Amino acid sequence: MIELWVADLEVEEKEFNVPSAIGSWNFRQRSNYDELQEKRQEGQCFNSFYAYNEAITLAVSEEGFSQAIDELIDICLILSFLFGKCITPTGSTARSDIQFLKMGDKFLRSRAISGFPALKLKNPLNCIFSSGLPNICKKFSDRRMELFLSRWISGLTCFTLEDLFLSVGVQMDIIKQCEKLSSKKRLSYFTGMERASSRYGIAPLCRDYSKMRNDIVHEGKLSGSKFKEKTKSDCSSVIASTLNWIDAYVTKVLSIDNYIETHDRWNSKNLENGLPGISFHM
Repeated sequence: MIELWVADLEVEEKEFNVPSAIGSWNFRQRSNYDELQEKRQEGQCFNSFYAYNEAITLAVSEEGFSQAIDELIDICLILSFLFGKCITPTGSTARSDIQFLKMGDKFLRSRAISGFPALKLKNPLNCIFSSGLPNICKKFSDRRMELFLSRWISGLTCFTLEDLFLSVGVQMDIIKQCEKLSSKKRLSYFTGMERASSRYGIAPLCRDYSKMRNDIVHEGKLSGSKFKEKTKSDCSSVIASTLNWIDAYVTKVLSIDNYIETHDRWNSKNLENGLPGISFHM
């Protein structure tokens, strides 16, 4: 049996499991979860859950072990996306038959992230993951979801609106490259997002996104020669709508959109008031 600590998963559910290619990953809340949560200071991470898989033993092949760990990492990326946190394994528990002396490069390092909203879920996590990780993530590789979601989480460590929007631009470029590979055609930047909208049946991305993206990349401003004379409020609105579009895209790719109550978790006023916009003062 392998068992790992999991940082910063904060949910009321005491336990849920995710069917895996080998056995299943079972997540269980720590017995002293409430006490740890109360004592934690702002900016601190804490090991809130542990995840174990009884099918992973010392007799499992190296290939099987690696696959199981990759799936745990993917589960944590999905959980991070759902809850707006950096949810990640941090090390093996004392009960684990397999011990990690050091977390390897494939693992995200724990990072305390607060202040960003979670998606509103219609169902408990057991339902969301009921079809099993292999089915949920069948397009994980094709859509470069490991890189995409890692970049998405990294964006939440931003200091400014400009940081957040530059991170969004990288995510959008990944989408464009995926569309280019699947169509085997040369695509303009915005055409890639149009094709993704059509492919997954989601509302089109607003064109102001592309104008603002050109300004931040080429002029270092959220409002420059393309997205002219815009206020911080205008730019925050574009960022919020773009992040909501990304939510719709990711949940469609992962085939979990039916479990989401609403994709409009990003509010422009919260972004405007919560993050500085340095390019408006340069």
